[in-house]
Amino acid sequence: MVVQLPKSVRIATGALSPGISDRRLQPAVRGKVIVVTGASSGVGWSTALRLARAGAIVLAVARRADQLERLQARAAAENGVVHPFPCDISDLDACAQLIDRILAEHGRVDVFVNNAGRSIRRWLTESVDRFDNFEDTALVNYLGPVRLIMSLLPSMRVRGAGHIVNVSTAGVHAPPVEWTAYIATKAAFSTWLRGAGPELRADGITTSTIHLQLVMSPMLGPFRIYRYAQLIGMTPEEAAGMVCRAIVDRPMAIRPWWERAGVPLLYAVENTKTSERVKTLYVRATNPAARPAGMAGAALERAEDLAHFADDLVVWAGEAARARPHRVLPPPTRVPQTVAALRGGVTIATLLALFAARFPDTPAVIDDDGEISAAELHRRVEKLAAAMRQRWNIGRGSRVGVLCRNHRGFVEAIMAGARLSADVVPLNYGFAGPQLGSVLDREHVDLLCYDAEFQAALANSGFRGPRLVVRSGSATPLSAPAAAPSVDDLIAQDLPPVRMVGYGATLVILTGGTTGVPKGAPRRLALGELIPYALRLRPRMLGVLTEIPRFTPIPRIGNPIIVAPPLHHAYGLGAMLLACALGAPMILRRTFDAQQTLADIERYSVNIACLVPAMLKRIMDLPPEIRRDYNCMTLDAVPCGAAPLPPRLGTEFMDEFGDVLFNGYGSTEVGPGALATPADLRAAPGTVGYPPKGLVDIRIVDADGRDVRPGDTGRIVNRNPVTFLGYSGGGHKPVLPGGWMDSGDVGHFDSAGRLFIDGRSDDMILSGGENVFPQEVEELLQSHPAVADAGAVGVPDPEFGQRLAAFVVRRPGAEVTDAELQAYVKSSLANYKVPREVVFTGELPRSTSGKLRRAQLLVLAETAGIRTAG
Repeated sequence: MVVQLPKSVRIATGALSPGISDRRLQPAVRGKVIVVTGASSGVGWSTALRLARAGAIVLAVARRADQLERLQARAAAENGVVHPFPCDISDLDACAQLIDRILAEHGRVDVFVNNAGRSIRRWLTESVDRFDNFEDTALVNYLGPVRLIMSLLPSMRVRGAGHIVNVSTAGVHAPPVEWTAYIATKAAFSTWLRGAGPELRADGITTSTIHLQLVMSPMLGPFRIYRYAQLIGMTPEEAAGMVCRAIVDRPMAIRPWWERAGVPLLYAVENTKTSERVKTLYVRATNPAARPAGMAGAALERAEDLAHFADDLVVWAGEAARARPHRVLPPPTRVPQTVAALRGGVTIATLLALFAARFPDTPAVIDDDGEISAAELHRRVEKLAAAMRQRWNIGRGSRVGVLCRNHRGFVEAIMAGARLSADVVPLNYGFAGPQLGSVLDREHVDLLCYDAEFQAALANSGFRGPRLVVRSGSATPLSAPAAAPSVDDLIAQDLPPVRMVGYGATLVILTGGTTGVPKGAPRRLALGELIPYALRLRPRMLGVLTEIPRFTPIPRIGNPIIVAPPLHHAYGLGAMLLACALGAPMILRRTFDAQQTLADIERYSVNIACLVPAMLKRIMDLPPEIRRDYNCMTLDAVPCGAAPLPPRLGTEFMDEFGDVLFNGYGSTEVGPGALATPADLRAAPGTVGYPPKGLVDIRIVDADGRDVRPGDTGRIVNRNPVTFLGYSGGGHKPVLPGGWMDSGDVGHFDSAGRLFIDGRSDDMILSGGENVFPQEVEELLQSHPAVADAGAVGVPDPEFGQRLAAFVVRRPGAEVTDAELQAYVKSSLANYKVPREVVFTGELPRSTSGKLRRAQLLVLAETAGIRTAG
């Protein structure tokens, strides 16, 4: 709920200026052709709607076509007329083409409202490596509007009439620190319009500039000041009223009274040493890069963190209330069932037991076979566990392998094994037979639960142990040996539940295996195992509490969650357990289908959709008209991980679905790493964000273990209390002095301290004495409009030692040559990073979680005639 001061108080204090009544607006704009830029949200959206309701012919301009179509439909429902004109005004040629199209279709423009804007708030110390932000801001806020007006000007001159309304900011006369890119470009256009005003008025064209104060619009969404705008600022509808007033009254400017009265004083004070000293002190106190070293700087940082935490806590408390945490507590009628669930011990199966005790009739799983309630799923797990205990004597010390796709059977098998205190090993269904056999043998699997569709791989694995068919499937004939029963057969025995207490079960998560045979990284799940973790905690780790408000929105109890990553992957398995803990239905599909995912979001009002980058890409590859067919407005968060997120893909996804994308980084062995929020991804596309304060420490070091400078690439080392304790087959990642563990990844920090992953250390090639990381080249190739996917690998070179070979999948219907792609890379990267060969292929080899299998790229290289052996 937004708390806002009364309108009369905000007008009196200069936080709001008066608008205009419909009685005056309607006769003034009825039938007029009015262009409104930046109409996809905020002030532009509200202005377009208000004008359309008043009878104007509104030409709405914005980059997002889907939002313009929604605006058009909303206006039509309110008996208004809006014509959508998608255009990116940072493209100056597109601006000229837009005006040509508008004049061709409508003949004239009576009023032009320049509302589009790009807002960036960033310290200069954080901007030294992001000059493109200044360029983009100048294009949207200054050069784009100038190009639009200059293209429109001849037609207005011929008619001898026209009106230009510029939506600006009150900050142009008192530039605040941190907003240099935004304020400078807004001031530049306002100055240009003031200088052009006399010339325009000589031709009958009038101008008005509106100096808006704080507005509760998406533009301010990523900034902390947005919270206070809700108290003293204006709504987009109120700001639209000021725009409409400017259209009718045509004043030269609409400015708050304090700006009109205070500008002379502001200019006078700004030129004093006192003013400069105050602002300099503010910068030194609030800009981390300018703070003094030593205890003074540390004290300022702690004070800022404490202030932000107190501020964030209020917002977080509201989010927590929306998550309905009280629903976790069972009502009096369900207390006996909850107590009974805890008698079974403490394993991951306990999460399902508590889910069933608290919400028995809620669907626990929604999959290709329909829905199954929590109570029914729990009943089946108990019956299956009893049968597994009787038939194979599965219990503590046993190992149960699960080779299944995403469906309820996976949940039943893994929960039944855990209920018996057995170690459970989720297996990658992408394994070929020999690789599967190696893993089954090394992990000493006593019982294999599998889908019948993997019978061929299993037959080639050499595995001779007991088997249990989880899902036969109607389309796949059951070709397993006659001795292999099915899950339904065992459950049908209707044995009484086991009385043993479950404890100490271990989850053996396999590493990715993209460079060799996967290794098992066990995580024991028992209360006693919390002791080693607790011993590694330190008082400073309480600092992680200050990070809690950053990870919003908070998942809501009982709201459906899409779990699309493979359940054998740590990410998918963690999402499955989270859904059980929240009493939330988990939506599972055996195979990922982009359109089905959008349909599920709409049908089940999904708040959280767990995806990997390859899945995001498949969604964005759908035709725009198909994506727009589905209402995904319920989405609050789309956590993404398990593979690198291409910067362009993340930006395009958020442009389409809103700022809901989170990009996580971690590994099976090392544990948690970092998380990028939507604000992080907007500020620095492709980043994995910051490690949680206090809990995770990350450094970037060189070959000698010394920290490298921001921007320089080095090895990523991690220290946290939950790193694993060794591989199941023996061995351990080496622990460096101080408890640091090498992640095997390479990356860099930017000037703001955000982490970027540049690739794996074993992927790096040495070409002519220079280090080359294939991922950097892959991300650049993927940003080319004709490229659907790209991979790169090092191959031997007689002159340079190694060189890069790239493999590219073209977008459907796109044409691009190898020379064009090489030139594209050369325009952005050093010459030694340009791939010497570009091979076009239909598909790249990727794991089930979307990671690129570089070893298989070498096979593609051999097929293409590229020598891969020295």
